[in-house]
Amino acid sequence: MGCDNIRVSLLPKLPSPRLNVLISLLVASSIAVTLAIALWLFDATLRDAQEDAQSARVINIAQTVAAQHDVVLALQKANQPDAILSPHSALEHDINQLRQRLDIDFISIFNLRSLRLTHPDPNLVGQYFRGGDEGPSLQGETYASRAKGTLGTSIRGFSPVVDSEGKVLGAVAVGVTLGTLGDRLAENRQIVLFGVVLLMLFGALGASWLARYLKRVLMGLEPHQIARLVEERHAILSSVHEGILAIDNQGRISLINTAAHRLLQRAGLEIPAYGTSIDTYLPQSGLMEVLQSGQASLDKETLINGLSLLTNRMPIQHQGHIIGAVATLRDTSEVHMLAEELTGVRRYAEALRAATHEFKNKLHAMLGLVQMQEYPALHRYLRELADHHIAPGAALVKDIEEPVLAGFLLGKQSEARERDIVFSIDVEEPIPAPEAPALVHTLVIILGNLLENAFDAVSEQDERYVTLTLGYDESLLSLHVQDTGTGISDALQQRVFQHGMSTKGQHRGLGLAMVREQVEAHAGSLALYSEPQRGTLIEVTLPYEAYSGADD
Repeated sequence: MGCDNIRVSLLPKLPSPRLNVLISLLVASSIAVTLAIALWLFDATLRDAQEDAQSARVINIAQTVAAQHDVVLALQKANQPDAILSPHSALEHDINQLRQRLDIDFISIFNLRSLRLTHPDPNLVGQYFRGGDEGPSLQGETYASRAKGTLGTSIRGFSPVVDSEGKVLGAVAVGVTLGTLGDRLAENRQIVLFGVVLLMLFGALGASWLARYLKRVLMGLEPHQIARLVEERHAILSSVHEGILAIDNQGRISLINTAAHRLLQRAGLEIPAYGTSIDTYLPQSGLMEVLQSGQASLDKETLINGLSLLTNRMPIQHQGHIIGAVATLRDTSEVHMLAEELTGVRRYAEALRAATHEFKNKLHAMLGLVQMQEYPALHRYLRELADHHIAPGAALVKDIEEPVLAGFLLGKQSEARERDIVFSIDVEEPIPAPEAPALVHTLVIILGNLLENAFDAVSEQDERYVTLTLGYDESLLSLHVQDTGTGISDALQQRVFQHGMSTKGQHRGLGLAMVREQVEAHAGSLALYSEPQRGTLIEVTLPYEAYSGADD
């Protein structure tokens, strides 16, 4: 038993049939079965039609023979008691010639006692008619029937023979055996079979062409490969964090993943059904423009019922033709949060680097004074550091209650000193910690970009002054950044807050655009004042709810 099981388990797995083979077999077998059924129905119909036609024919022949005068005379003599029925009579000879001309199997004339006067077999002349179906004809009826006689089963037509007074003298039976009828059907069947074979041949060729066509359309993939791709596609679309929305070449929604469901529901929209027109459901998506132009649209903000989404739109092409368009959707606030975190980390790193460099310089100065034993000079140097660096920093920390913001500004002071820039910070009113912790990241983004631009603006000037003024009044925080740089021309002032607008080269022009986005996202205000060679002033006002401490 165990050995048998091992043998079975080692049998190689049979490969699954290929798609084109399955299609060819399916179509060919369908055609074969269809044609076989059609042939059977045609054969049955033809047989019935042939029997009906032969029934009408033998009846007509029987009526014609029964009306002949010599038949009437022969039956009158045959009905006499002493009549002798001879197989070599003139009537037998004439009837046999007629039978051969009409290509029928028998013409049998019999009297009132059912004795035959004629028959194809002369030995049967004078014997009783066989079949048992001749009775109604001797009663004066004309009809057709099927019965088994001396020649086998046949289709028979009966017609009574009457004299001038209408008295029945006998009857005429004309018949065609089923064997003869079968031969005739076989001739027709051969023609039909030839046609069926041709149809099957064309059907097989068509099935082969269809299989190759489907194989080409499916890019050579087998059904199990297609199923795996569909499963992987569903898994990928469900796991992607970005929303994906696609339309076909008619502008109808063809794809929407789980993330897109969530985003659209957050925007107050119902989940659309597949086939819904994108213009009706979401006209601001911009997908129809991409579908018509064939041009991609990247990193565009779209506002849907107050929800800001960052969208990328791309046309979908196949074999050089645009067959649809797809858009990826991402909550702009999430993108900003990531940017805030990245920018904040970069700013913190820059501040630490500047502070570390400045501290090393001071350590080197103090170490030199110690080595030279210039203790009075070291005392004066330490006092100067306390008066000009530590004290202002401590005062700044005292006025700004948010430690992250205070530490950030201290770092910017160190950076300014390293770059030989006079950076002044004026805090008009104490700045409390914000109620929303995320607002700290927003302030770091805004101040970091404004101060970075101001430092760059004065870096090549003889007078390098940058002033930051902070004010807080009635839940509003004001930020004023002023520099003594070259200023901004009137033409550039209209575009300076746009994405990619910069005079510093490629991959720049993002800082002020991010400042504008952050200010607008928090319902603040932004103003720029600048004159060439007279510096620049940027004013920012933001709603600022102070931390109440109610949760402590």
